[in-house]
Order: sequence, then structure tokens, then C-alpha cells
Amino acid sequence: MYRITREHLVYSLDKKHPPVLKISPGAIVIFETHDARTGTIQTENDLLDHPPPLGMNPATGPVFVNGAEPGDSLLVEIKQVVLAEVGFLAVKAGVGLLAHRANRFVTKIIPIRDGIAHFSNRIRFPVRPMVGVIGTASSGEGISTGYPGPHGGNMDNNEVKAGAKIHLPVFVPGALLGIGDVHASMGDGEISMVGFETCAEVTVKIELLKGETITRPWIETADGRWVTTGDDLDPEQAMRIACEEMVNLLMKRWNLSFEEAYMLVTAYADLAICQACQPGEFPLTTRMSIPVLEVMR
Repeated sequence: MYRITREHLVYSLDKKHPPVLKISPGAIVIFETHDARTGTIQTENDLLDHPPPLGMNPATGPVFVNGAEPGDSLLVEIKQVVLAEVGFLAVKAGVGLLAHRANRFVTKIIPIRDGIAHFSNRIRFPVRPMVGVIGTASSGEGISTGYPGPHGGNMDNNEVKAGAKIHLPVFVPGALLGIGDVHASMGDGEISMVGFETCAEVTVKIELLKGETITRPWIETADGRWVTTGDDLDPEQAMRIACEEMVNLLMKRWNLSFEEAYMLVTAYADLAICQACQPGEFPLTTRMSIPVLEVMR
């Protein structure tokens, strides 16, 4: 088992970043992750009223996977997500779906005890740990860890959690995997642009699928579903990408015609929004999920 401390961080997924660890397929790695603001929010007087000096959503890594080449894919199984004992929620003035009402900068520091978030003296809720950023380096220019894309990145997808297996495309030798931006909880949509941000330790098993070429990330959930992803500045296109990825996945895995896969998707799959904090200004991220059926050959 390997461990990468959170001091080894990047603010982009970029083929130019030197790897901090080289592993063989099958290795188990613990990623210590920073929160989305790299530890700069410590009290309720620390506000999100200025951009962080280094960037947003740092990812721990990158990890070089021996033997990984363009055209392969990684299979990253999330074994465990261990949260820190405290996190924060915040409102940024003029940001989010209710930007017209968000006229103040407000930060709330929230203790986490035994899996329960202590929001206030009156309100508590169970945490739902998820990983906001997971991805590989792109073949072109580096991509900020604040953005999603075909490489993964800031998908903010609630299905990326303990028990899930994440399929990620490989675009460069070694893949260069990074993980970060864990949320103790995040509602679908992340409508204020800030999830329940915290530090964490994410334990994963990293496998290499040689010759398994994919165009975007997809997920196998612990409860037996397949989940595809989409993102675009145009919300309709973001939904279309997730849908098309699901249709293509069913055609390949279940040997279906387009029409058969399209019919199954409309009958049995669910389309959801992952992040919609600034439609038109920031890519909207989507997912489509379908329970895995027993398909006779």
C-alpha cells in the first residue's frame, strides 16, 4: 500500500506534471486530499470574497501507472473515504442559482462527529462522502482541476464514492491520475457553487484495462448500476452527451442496436444534474444511470 500526502498537489491535470508516485496495476494508494480552498478557510471570518492565490480544487498526485498508454483505461475502485473532523459551507455573494438573493459572503464551520455533521445547535445531518475531482491528464494543454471534461476532473458526481469503480480514459503514458476536492456531502446540482468542503483520505485500488478505449469516464456503482457522464456550457448538450454515452455503452456491452439501446434508456435509465451552479458560465455536469440487467447471450 502506498500513501501520498496532501502536500503533493496540483491545480491542473497536465501531462507536464512530474509524477509523485509510480505504481504497477493492482496497487492500493491512499490519497490525502486538501479541501477545495487548500486549507485557507479555518474560521467563519474567512470568506470566499477573493480568488485563492494558487487555484481551486487541488488534486493530490499525479500517479503514474506503469504500462498505461493512450487507448487504455484505468479502473479506479474507491475503497474508502475518511473525512476530517471539520469542514465548511459557504455562500458567495452573487454566485449560484440564487445569485440574485445571495448578497453576502457567509462561511459556516461545521464539525463532523461519528458520521454526523453538526450544522447548528438545532440541525444535524448524516454525511455522504464523495470525491469531486478524479481524472487523468489530457493529451493537449493542461486542464484546471476546477473544470470537468472527457478526462474526468471536477465532475462533482455523487456516484463517485466508496464502493464505486470509476473507468477513466488514458490519454498520455502513465495516465497521471489525480484525486481531490472531497465533499462531506453535496446535493445534486451544488447550487451555491460550494459543497460541504473538507480534507480527507481516499483509498483506491488502481487497475489498468489494456486496449479498453473509452471516450469519457463512466462508473460502476456498488448497488449494481452503470453511470455515464456529460458536461458542456450548453445544458442541453451536457444532457445529450451523458445520454449518448449510455446508449453507446449498452450497444457495446449488451450487443444491442441503437434503437434497442435508445428504447431501454428511455424506459429504464435516469438522467440527473450533478452540478448546475452557474449555467451558461460554467459547464453543467450531468449523469445517466441504469440498473445492470441480466442479459442472456
